[in-house]
Amino acid sequence: MFRSLHFLTMGNTAWSTSFYDHPYFGPIFLASMLYVINYPAIIDPEIQNQSSVYSSYAIPRIMIGIFAVLDTLLIYAITKLRYGRNAAIISALLFSVMPFTWALRRIYLESLLYPLLLSSVLIVVYVNSMNHQKPKISQGLIFIAGVLLGLAIFTKAPLVTMMPFLTFYTYKNNKKISDVVLFLTPVIIIPLVWPLDAISKGEYQQWITGLTSQIERHYGSIVDSIYDIFLIDPIILTLGIFGIALAIIKRDSFLILGIVPFIAFFTFFVSYVNWFYFIPIFGFLCITAGVLIERIIKLVTKYKAITIMIPSLIIVFGFFSTFALISTNVASFQYEAMSYINTILIKDNATLKNKSYSDMTISDNSLQYNGLQKKSGYDKGMREDNKSTIIIASPIYSWIYKFIYLYENTFYSYSENNNIENGSDVILVLDRYFRDYLTNNLESRNKSWNQNLATADELYKAFDGLNTSKYFTGNGNDYDRFQYPYTSMRFNLGGGPIEIRSN
Repeated sequence: MFRSLHFLTMGNTAWSTSFYDHPYFGPIFLASMLYVINYPAIIDPEIQNQSSVYSSYAIPRIMIGIFAVLDTLLIYAITKLRYGRNAAIISALLFSVMPFTWALRRIYLESLLYPLLLSSVLIVVYVNSMNHQKPKISQGLIFIAGVLLGLAIFTKAPLVTMMPFLTFYTYKNNKKISDVVLFLTPVIIIPLVWPLDAISKGEYQQWITGLTSQIERHYGSIVDSIYDIFLIDPIILTLGIFGIALAIIKRDSFLILGIVPFIAFFTFFVSYVNWFYFIPIFGFLCITAGVLIERIIKLVTKYKAITIMIPSLIIVFGFFSTFALISTNVASFQYEAMSYINTILIKDNATLKNKSYSDMTISDNSLQYNGLQKKSGYDKGMREDNKSTIIIASPIYSWIYKFIYLYENTFYSYSENNNIENGSDVILVLDRYFRDYLTNNLESRNKSWNQNLATADELYKAFDGLNTSKYFTGNGNDYDRFQYPYTSMRFNLGGGPIEIRSN
């Protein structure tokens, strides 16, 4: 959200936090959709309006939820074309009701790119089903499939692992190299915008450093991530593994190429793997599970009760497990913390300039607010004119004040290196990531990719005179996170608990 709102407001991708860690189509894509619905003007973004805190989160998440519905329809269409109606129904139901699917309701890059990836897969499968009919239409569809995959890679680079899979099935259609070239041209050219943009800005070395820093991070291995997925959704993972084994036995190249290269990439080439990185193959796991269940049903067709009971039990179990999760409200502490900050700002008579969201225009091929886009002195210049309370938080929370309320004295992140004048009123939003930064200070020890990072020692100066502290822990601890299905809650605490420190 921070990067999307930055682009929506500033009209550029020069965000100061982890600049070249990922390609930037995802934030641009989300910003464009928010612009279409006139966000954030539609939520009446005033600090005095406490409901705007909830609305700031709710509207983007509703959009991501619509994406998840679209993903389900795409899974059904892909499976129906490839394996038939019965497998399609089972796969789509598994995709929609199993506990892992809640990850698709969160604002991840993977959630944004998934409709693009699945649409590309659907087009390639559809072209294969045309049996060499209408070659001109097939070529047009192949090019569109390449564009969609190129945009997915431009959202997150590891999606290059889908290139062998889709290239193989593009070639399999007519066995023409020209079709492969037509497909691969946009797949290669579109992601190249990222490094070429860095080169044009004279930041190629920073791009290399940002890219290698992502690959060389050491924290969680692929084994740890698979274990985390098992804790979140043991049923779909188990069914998926058996489904992959069946695909290997049956030599089903569609499922093998859709899953194995992706897993191999994170096994051999990337040191840091998080569980939600596997969202792009979640649909394939559901398809493998659906095909497996459909084959089991065929083996016991003489026992009609069993054929109905097997998929029904799994789907009902998944539905109630997911329902138990979505009926909780573990994010309430975040809204409470933001409301508390608003109360402090109102009490301190915080100065907010009247900026109208209706002034949003399209200029220089970018989305921006009139009068807000400035060069590198943007923040410092505004803070010189405004001596009100300073907010220092992680990007998880700073985007609301920086871009929704247009509160000028908000740091982009706790790592932003800005001087704080003596006697300034300060609000520190200390979530888990902020505390880890202060404790480990890993990023600030290596400033090679960004010389403007604040060190922990510099940040500690902001603590002087902050004698008021309030904690927001939420109700996440009310649930046994070692008891299924609540095991997934350990990955959904939003950086909590939050401590708010102020003067």
